[in-house]
Amino acid sequence: MNITDSYLNAYNLLVGETTYEELSSKGSFYLPVDHEDPMVILKYYESVEDYEKCNKILKQRDEKISWLQVYMW
Repeated sequence: MNITDSYLNAYNLLVGETTYEELSSKGSFYLPVDHEDPMVILKYYESVEDYEKCNKILKQRDEKISWLQVYMW
């Protein structure tokens, strides 16, 4: 198992660049524990200093928060 690949799979799922179906069509794939928690993915990309991915994760989180605020209003 490649940790880098598992986090990349999780990142791509999070930002909408792939789906579970697309991953499974390529054969077996791995995901980190708690891969649906954006903070888990964010912490990994902070640790490897991939700040472009960190920025995209934070931007997506902020968009979801904004949408929820409008929906709750």
